[in-house]
Amino acid sequence: MPDTTPGELVVFEGAGEIARATGLLAGRNRRARRVAQVVGPGFAGRPWSSRLAETLSSLDPTVVVHEGPTTPESVARLARQLHAMRADAVVAIGGGTVIDAAKAAAALAHGGPPDADQVRRACAAGPASAGLAVPSRVVAVPTTAGTGAEATPFATLWDTRHERKLSLSGPAVRPCAAVLDPELLVGLSRRDLATGVLDALCQGAEASWSVRSTAESIRWGTSAVTLVAQVVDQVRDGTLDHAARGRLQRAAHHSGRAIALAQTSSCHAISYPLTLRHGLAHGHACGVTLGRLLRYNHAVLPDDCADPRGTGQVRRVIDGLASPLGGTPARAAARVERFITACGLATYDELAVDHRRVAAEAVTYPRCHDNPRQLNRQSLGRLLGERSEMEEMCG
Repeated sequence: MPDTTPGELVVFEGAGEIARATGLLAGRNRRARRVAQVVGPGFAGRPWSSRLAETLSSLDPTVVVHEGPTTPESVARLARQLHAMRADAVVAIGGGTVIDAAKAAAALAHGGPPDADQVRRACAAGPASAGLAVPSRVVAVPTTAGTGAEATPFATLWDTRHERKLSLSGPAVRPCAAVLDPELLVGLSRRDLATGVLDALCQGAEASWSVRSTAESIRWGTSAVTLVAQVVDQVRDGTLDHAARGRLQRAAHHSGRAIALAQTSSCHAISYPLTLRHGLAHGHACGVTLGRLLRYNHAVLPDDCADPRGTGQVRRVIDGLASPLGGTPARAAARVERFITACGLATYDELAVDHRRVAAEAVTYPRCHDNPRQLNRQSLGRLLGERSEMEEMCG
């Protein structure tokens, strides 16, 4: 069993690796005595659920179901449950919603049973928040491909009361271990796989082109996009095999590694009002503007370049992202947009949204301003409405 230090992420990759991963919860001398198994409401219906339940039975876990989106209320409720059972460790099995909820709740439960307003304050406090000092004892087992939540030191929460996206962040929010088992993607619909593909693409791209990007985030991000490009047609055609599922899951994980270093950027900032106000699934909401931003950012000029490394840096990065997807940014953008349509998802132009309002809300998120080409309310409004305005001009 690998030795770990607090905050280090250990990755177990392959079918059946959850057994080895959960061994980390024993520590050096004994197994954790009180383990919570956090799952979503659909867990029992997945084809592999009984296998995982049998594998985890030696831990005698208490199964806790997290329902609905990850909100301050749901995280507070889950944290109170973990605190009441004095959970020593958490095994989170599910998509980004379940994993983020478990990460946040486990980090907060050590400080006592919180209410929703305490969760909001912890999000606002940032990484130095007082309740996040205890090292994570969360094993994250993703059952979707896209979020990379098993690799990140933050959790996304949706404050539906105030219509804002929140983030709980800090080293203690990052899991101690992640399990990448390709067989756990079996049974997902093409729509679910497609939204995961779009999320991984956006995370890889944004962590690469962000003004916060580093050489390492660009390597992880470009790898994520390259791996997605190898399987995107199989997702579209519904022909994923075991090897392709493994590549897709690895792509999602690499995208999580990338945003753990550089965070997300403009696609995500635009996605928040699309999810909060219009109910779009997260990956879909991010992906509908990826093509636009690939083209827009590649056309950066010295006068509107936000990256201090200059226009050459921005274009080189975007060329590297576009290459595996189509060769040029325009072709890569077109391929992404064709994929969205082929998978039965609405494109941005098919959404019944007020693009000026979306732009006005998106620019209130700091991530929007990590874009390498300057974005403000006016320029983003024009970018989002470009086709609508063209149609109006053409009558």
